[in-house]
Amino acid sequence: MKRKALMITGLCALAVGLAQVGVRPASANATHRAAMATTIIRVETHQSIFKMTAKTAPRGTVIFKVTITASYKHDFSIKGQTTRPLSQGQSQTLRVTFLRAGRYPYKDTIDHHASWGLKGVFIIT
Repeated sequence: MKRKALMITGLCALAVGLAQVGVRPASANATHRAAMATTIIRVETHQSIFKMTAKTAPRGTVIFKVTITASYKHDFSIKGQTTRPLSQGQSQTLRVTFLRAGRYPYKDTIDHHASWGLKGVFIIT
């Protein structure tokens, strides 16, 4: 009888623990999503530089609107996402989600363009 009571008590404790675990993630996710922002950054690629409207943004989704003004083909790459090679006057949008604050390098991946100066660091706060 004592053994059965211990088993029932243990199962009840486990059920209560699982119920609390089930509640916490939903609450944490709601708070996490509420803190996320959407930021639009315009990026212009000139011959050997990227001009950005800002080099920092809060955690969340950053929409990079990349436009090429240079006479050479260029692309823009950040956090594993890269535009297609773009010619003068062409543009493309990258939508990148940053869940953690930090420093994220960006660059032009075509040939040796990064060595010309087409690179930098984007900061998420």
